[in-house]
Amino acid sequence: MGRQWRMSARNMSLTGRSKVTEVMNLTQLASYLQMSQASLYHLLAAGKIPGTKVGKQWRFSRPKVDEWLQGSKQQSADILVVEDDALILQTVVKVLQEAGHQCVGAGTTARALSLLTEIAFDLVFIDMLLPDGTGLDIISAVMSTPKPPQMVIVTAHPGHELADKARRLVPNITVLEKPVRLETLMEFAKTGVTR
Repeated sequence: MGRQWRMSARNMSLTGRSKVTEVMNLTQLASYLQMSQASLYHLLAAGKIPGTKVGKQWRFSRPKVDEWLQGSKQQSADILVVEDDALILQTVVKVLQEAGHQCVGAGTTARALSLLTEIAFDLVFIDMLLPDGTGLDIISAVMSTPKPPQMVIVTAHPGHELADKARRLVPNITVLEKPVRLETLMEFAKTGVTR
């Protein structure tokens, strides 16, 4: 009788272990998705990734994460918005997220370059004048990716020398003059889904 009990205790322990592998913490999820924890926190704050907070720790169900990955890829575009005006950045990101897109914002060149190494975007909206660089730095980084996404320059100075250089680097790049209607940005986001 004692021997059977030990066997069933071991079986319960093994069963428990197999269920644990279906639940990931933030570090495990970052490794699984090949993303930084900072980017995951951003997705969590936006309510874009399925997770549960247990005490002060986040937990993620692998099947739900897999389902989220499949669903999000079929219905939305991954969009990067690079804009140094915080209010404009926040507004554009929020509107695109509410439309069902996976959208991340960057207020600096450094942040945008970091995100470009972590996420394969379908579409990048680029402001040309940034506090720590220019849109040309971002365009060069995008062009060096294996599958460059569609890029749209959004600038208050479409005739500026930087916009002209961007056109020479990427002849088919679209340049929009600020202020831009949100509906116009939404149209580009729809094309990002079909790329």
